[in-house]
Amino acid sequence: MPAGEFKTNCLRLMDEVQETGAEIVVTKHRRPVVRISPFRQEEPRLVGSCKGQLRILSDIDAEPAIPLEDWEVISHPERFLNPEEHV
Repeated sequence: MPAGEFKTNCLRLMDEVQETGAEIVVTKHRRPVVRISPFRQEEPRLVGSCKGQLRILSDIDAEPAIPLEDWEVISHPERFLNPEEHV
């Protein structure tokens, strides 16, 4: 489509591209210059989507973030397994 024709009908053609999904190639002096295509929202990828946003501070298996003695449930499991007995 010649650039002059696209310029004259731009808004109508944009609606048409959105509705039909068809692309339009705009030309200048019979040479392709731009391609007008519908915008499609891409679903974000789950794998790798947080790349560069998270840091791993330590290995939880090697060094827990909270010392074991600070975990009441580990040091006194009976309080949590039988709460009525430990009121």
